[in-house]
Amino acid sequence: MQRQTKLAGKVATGLGGSLLLPFLVELGMASLLDENFSLRRGILFVGVLGGISALLFGVDQLGHLRARRAEARADRELKARTEHVSHHALRPYGPETDGVVALCTARLAPSTLHYLQYHTRGKGIFRVDVLDDPALAPLLGLADADEHRRVYERYGEGLRAMVELLDDDFVQLDSGRVLRLVLDVEKGAVFVVEVHHGSGRYLLGVTLDETAVDRADTDLRDLATTIRAHLGRERGATIL
Repeated sequence: MQRQTKLAGKVATGLGGSLLLPFLVELGMASLLDENFSLRRGILFVGVLGGISALLFGVDQLGHLRARRAEARADRELKARTEHVSHHALRPYGPETDGVVALCTARLAPSTLHYLQYHTRGKGIFRVDVLDDPALAPLLGLADADEHRRVYERYGEGLRAMVELLDDDFVQLDSGRVLRLVLDVEKGAVFVVEVHHGSGRYLLGVTLDETAVDRADTDLRDLATTIRAHLGRERGATIL
């Protein structure tokens, strides 16, 4: 759309700048054919070109208006998404993890993922959430946002330990490791998703909305893949 409006703008400018052309053509033809110069015909040509130019100029301006509205809408959505984000470092981390924080923050939304906790070497590194968003107040129940955070922080390492116990059992069945654990509770769900086994990287995610469990599950798995790719680029395609 933007390319089309740019083209329309250029054509409109070209036509607008050539409104004298019909008079010059008419004058040249009259001289060549030894006829009288027709002012009426020249004005008619100018009117046609002027109308086309005005139409294309309108298309160009409409495209710019739509682009500005789309940018404003994107800015509002970004502000709404990040306005109630809470970030807390559970342990000191380096600049590389800033990118992971940004990726996690971008995935949070009142309609899907409400809480994310990132672990490496089996230890919690940071958490981000939108539990302070007023839209989630009805979903918090009797516990406030801080109580939810305290419980989820305890979940983080405990649920991973559960996954490791399940791994030991499934080894006997040659089923491979547990890559994802989903606790579908009555109000929402808690997820544990592996990011990279060798470095003990994994995510704990929470949604408080039972109707959003499937979407949150998909978003969390996509996020794990995105973080894996991010870390691979940061470390030369090798996650240590």
